[in-house]
Amino acid sequence: MDRVDPAEVCLLPEAGLSERLAWVRSQILVHAVATERGERCLAWELAEAPGLREKLERLVALERECCSSIAFVHGPGAAPGRLRLEVRGVDPDAAVFRSLRPLPRS
Repeated sequence: MDRVDPAEVCLLPEAGLSERLAWVRSQILVHAVATERGERCLAWELAEAPGLREKLERLVALERECCSSIAFVHGPGAAPGRLRLEVRGVDPDAAVFRSLRPLPRS
């Protein structure tokens, strides 16, 4: 599988992509406690929070509709009380991921 730039294969219009990224930052990545970068993968460890598992399920379902060439996977994290979100088959250095840096935790 090649390293894909998600912005190049996304079927959402530019405004839709911007809205999706904002939702991911504010609803999912706000729970990020760690980020892992691989050769063709980007993953986040997330502190489990009420409703987060459902948000991850929603995100994966939405992404399958607009970015079918990219694998979005979620499941348990490496430690108790954590969840994991992986985006596989992507260029982890793609510009779209710079906009997905988690918001600072307060």
